[in-house]
Amino acid sequence: MSSFNDKIDRRVMGAALLALAAMFAPSAALSQTFPERPINIIVPYSAGGSSDVVARLIALKLGEQFGQSVVVENKPGAGATIGTAHAARRGQGGYVALLADNAQTVAPAMYQTLSYDAINDFWPVGFVGQARAMLFASTASGLKSVQDVRERAIKSPETVTIGTGNGSPSHLISELFQIRAGAKLQIVPYKGAAASLSDLLAGHIDLVFTNPASASQYIGSGKIIVLGQTGEQRDPKFPDVPTFKESGIADMDAMYWFALLLPSDTPADIKARWRKELEIALSSPEVSEKLAGLGINKADMTSDQTQALIEQEAATWKTVARSAGLKAN
Repeated sequence: MSSFNDKIDRRVMGAALLALAAMFAPSAALSQTFPERPINIIVPYSAGGSSDVVARLIALKLGEQFGQSVVVENKPGAGATIGTAHAARRGQGGYVALLADNAQTVAPAMYQTLSYDAINDFWPVGFVGQARAMLFASTASGLKSVQDVRERAIKSPETVTIGTGNGSPSHLISELFQIRAGAKLQIVPYKGAAASLSDLLAGHIDLVFTNPASASQYIGSGKIIVLGQTGEQRDPKFPDVPTFKESGIADMDAMYWFALLLPSDTPADIKARWRKELEIALSSPEVSEKLAGLGINKADMTSDQTQALIEQEAATWKTVARSAGLKAN
């Protein structure tokens, strides 16, 4: 009887081991074969803005490394929430990533209802870099300094116009500026930085908050000037541009940042593969030098550190939105 039972026990144990092997085998196979088809990186803005430029730069290098096409897909609208919602969908197996920026943390502060959880529905592959927020003025405006903006806006409230995307990072940074400066600007909504910069060049609006990557092709054109930059010290790439602190406006410490995210349900081994490939891409001269040329500074951060930044930023912008009485819906 005991011999028979031993045989049964061995069979049961063998079946259990086979079941466990079957559970883990698909995951191991995924990491070895991924990707088997083209990958999409969602940019939740129109083409031409800084996020689009950064995504295309990274996508080109990642495509070489993955051995598959990495396609940038622009899905703009509703303060970047349309594209972000698309990227958040479950079950995409690592084939859809999101090039996120400050909007990832601004949207929860602006929108009462979102179809996704900006904090918990995503996993940070890695931090791409950050850039100063800069205040650009049309030469037609006659504004030549941050002090000029402040004085005119205080003397004649809502006569100085500033272009922003509704619920976008530039919108919240503009609101932060008004709070810190004690001045009131006239917000003019746009769908993206490219459109607002076009009108700034034409002299249709006075100001735009954006980053150097978005405005790089226009700097030095003679049609716009840079009035100020965030940060404690001047960026060495822009030594002639004073910080807001130098111009008498404290606590303007907002920065534009970029990170690559995956849906949180992506298999762990696929996450690890993405992390490895992104680190290689960002370390390559063809990517790192071009990012630096766009005024985007690299910062080595782990996935956990990137997640902590996202959570901290979300809390900050929630406070700003509440102070300014802002709601997008």
